[in-house]
Amino acid sequence: MLPVFLTFSALTLITCGLMIGVAAALVSIIGGMALFGDPFGARVPMMISRFAIDRIDNFLLLAVPFFILAGRLMNTGGVTVRLFDFVAVLVQPLRGGLGYANVMASFVFAGMSGSATADVVGLGSIEMKAMRSNGYPEGFSAGVTAASSLLGPVIPPSIVLIAYAVQAEQSVATLFLAAIVPGILMAACFMAWVFFESRRLKLPAGSWPSGREVRVKALHAILPLLTPGIILAGIYGGIFTPTEAAAVAVLYALLLTTLVYREMNWKTFLAELKGTALDTATLMFIIAMTSAFGVIMLRLGLPQAMVGIVVGISENPTIVMFLMLVVWLLVGCFMAQTPAIIILTPILMPIADRFGFDMIHFGIVMAMALTIGLLTPPVGMVLYALRKVADVPLAILFRVVMPYIAIAVLFISLLILVPQLVTALPYAFGLH
Repeated sequence: MLPVFLTFSALTLITCGLMIGVAAALVSIIGGMALFGDPFGARVPMMISRFAIDRIDNFLLLAVPFFILAGRLMNTGGVTVRLFDFVAVLVQPLRGGLGYANVMASFVFAGMSGSATADVVGLGSIEMKAMRSNGYPEGFSAGVTAASSLLGPVIPPSIVLIAYAVQAEQSVATLFLAAIVPGILMAACFMAWVFFESRRLKLPAGSWPSGREVRVKALHAILPLLTPGIILAGIYGGIFTPTEAAAVAVLYALLLTTLVYREMNWKTFLAELKGTALDTATLMFIIAMTSAFGVIMLRLGLPQAMVGIVVGISENPTIVMFLMLVVWLLVGCFMAQTPAIIILTPILMPIADRFGFDMIHFGIVMAMALTIGLLTPPVGMVLYALRKVADVPLAILFRVVMPYIAIAVLFISLLILVPQLVTALPYAFGLH
C-alpha cells in the first residue's frame, strides 16, 4: 500500500502546482526513509543521489540539449517561416488549404526539433497569423494548430523516445524507425478531419499558384526540408549515432540561420544558448528526480503490486494494453510527457514482460498516449503555449481540441489492435 500511496501523493502534489522534480524528490525521500530505515542518517540522500545520477549519466541523453537547441535556432533563424510558406503554397488551391499546410509543416518541423512546445511556439504563431489573415474561424485555426503540434514528440527525432530508450534499454534507432508509420498515419487522420471541417465550415479555397511562385518557395525551403533526411540517413547509414545526429542538427541549423538566411546574429545565438541551458537544466533535474522516484517505487514493490492488480482484472494482453492506455491518458493530464515516461517505464516493464508485450510497440503506444496530455488540462502545455503566442482564450482551446483528442485516442486504439503498424518497418530493416 505504501508505494501506491506515495505515487498518489506525488500526483496530488503535481496537480496542486508543485514542480514535478520537487514533488518527485520529496516523495522519494519519504520512500527512501521507509526503504532504508534510516530517516535522519546520510544513507537516504546518498542513495537517492545515486539513483538520480545513474540515470542521467547516459550518453544518449546528450542528444536532448542538442535537439532543443536545433529547434530554437530554426524557430528564430527564419527556417519555420520558409517551411510554412512552401507547404502553404502547395495546398493553396484546396478548400481549407492552410489547415492542411498546418499539419504538413508541423510534420516536417517535427523531424527537426522532436518537441511539441518548439512546434507550437515557432510554427504556431506563424500558422495562426496566416489563417487569421485569410478569414479562417478562430476555433478551427486554434484546434488544428494545437493538434498538429502533437506530431513533434512522435516523429523522429523524438526527445520522449530517447527518454524511453534510456529507461527501457531499447535501441533509439529502432524506436525512431518504428515511430515513422504511426506519425504519418496520425498526420493523415488530422488532415482527414481538416477535410471534413473545411466543407462543414465552407472555408475558402485559394487560387492556383504560378510555377514561378512554387519554384521560389521551394528554393527557400529546400535546405530545411533536407534536415530530417540528413538526420535519419546518417543514423541508419551508420554515419553517426542518434546523439551525434543531434549535434549535426545543431550544426546544420547554424549554417542555415547564419550563412544562408543570415537571420541569426551573435546576440540572438547567445540568447538561444541561454534558453537551451535553462530548458536542459530544468528537464535534467526532472529526469534525475523522477528516475530516483521510479527506482524507489521499484524497490518498494509497486510494479509487483500492479501486476497482481492487472492480472486480477484480466489476463488478455489486448485488454491489459487498453487498461494501460487509460492509465497513460490519466497520467498525461497531470504530468508532462518526459517525466511521465521516465517514472512509468520501470514500473510498467514487469507488466509488459508478464504479458509478452513487444517493448518497441509498448514504448511507441505509451509515448503517443502520453502525448495527448499536452492538450488536456490541468497540464496541457501546448494549450498554454498557444494561448501565449497566439492570444487565444483557454476556453476556446479546450473546446476545439476535443475532436482531435478523440481522433488520437481512436488511432492509438488501432495501434494496440494492429501492432504491425509499429513493428513492420523495424522488421523490414532488420532492426527488430
